[in-house]
Amino acid sequence: MRALNIKQVAEKLSLGQSTIYRMIAKGEFPRPFSLGGNRTAWLEEDVDQWLAEKAGRSLSKSIS
Repeated sequence: MRALNIKQVAEKLSLGQSTIYRMIAKGEFPRPFSLGGNRTAWLEEDVDQWLAEKAGRSLSKSIS
């Protein structure tokens, strides 16, 4: 598993950070989880799953 910060998520999706936070507020994007302190992150597989759903594709999750 790999944790991504907001900058990495924004780069992966080619979206601005404020756009991602707006989508979270609307319930249109997964919420980040706390890594402790003020640090939050997303699991890369959750971001990949969201992206696959937007593209109309299925993404089979496999444990590596």
